[in-house]
Amino acid sequence: MEVKFLGVRGSTATPGNEFSKFGGNTSCTEIIHKDFQVILDAGTGFTDISIRKDVPVLVLFSHFHFDHIQGLPFCRDLYSPDTPIYFSSALVSKEELKGILGGCFSPHYFPIELVENLTHIQYLEFNEASKIIKSFCDVKSIDLRHPGGATGYIFENNTGKFCYLLDHEYDDESAPTIINAARDADFILWDGMFTDEELKMRKGWGHSSISQGADFLVSTNAKKLAVCHHSPYRNDKEMMILERDYAKKNLFLAREGQIIKI
Repeated sequence: MEVKFLGVRGSTATPGNEFSKFGGNTSCTEIIHKDFQVILDAGTGFTDISIRKDVPVLVLFSHFHFDHIQGLPFCRDLYSPDTPIYFSSALVSKEELKGILGGCFSPHYFPIELVENLTHIQYLEFNEASKIIKSFCDVKSIDLRHPGGATGYIFENNTGKFCYLLDHEYDDESAPTIINAARDADFILWDGMFTDEELKMRKGWGHSSISQGADFLVSTNAKKLAVCHHSPYRNDKEMMILERDYAKKNLFLAREGQIIKI
């Protein structure tokens, strides 16, 4: 099992040379496995996804803020009618998911009725979706603290355990549950949008800090943690400074295009 970062930026995409080292696309992560393909969120990084035709393809949404769905209509492979694709979210029912995406990508906001045109996509309840890959990988969900709600996903098979924990405001109340869920993970993808100083003025915004990720790594006894969902205001030069201050052998700042083997 491998994890590939297609989009590591939070809130809004950041084009420009000053963001090229770490990447400017918003949230999209791919799990690569010989027997299945899982895509986590559909930010602008989703435009670069190559949807496979030889295995089940499952797209899981953590929530529906624009930075996690805005790339959905722009993946060319999504329009191939001979490729069955499954959409699901542990946050809402399949009918709610279909309604949310249908509303976001309708003529008020988008030229076509996207959901009605993509008839080959099947919407599933999360417990149904998890069965699609169950013989290869077990997937569970965990509630995250984020305005409007969000869910994290935990994948585990015989090669290791991967925790997808973006868009979460980490605090003393949520710590015990989320630490227990991620305990002894092989790899954690962490929401480190803010520094501790920035976080003081952004309580309730639904994000965590880089240093909280470092503490979380120790608390969970995990092997490796990548800080992700980078602030759109933080350019490469600033990111390099943070990387120098925080990066260790088992903690790093996620870069677009990077692949982590589990």
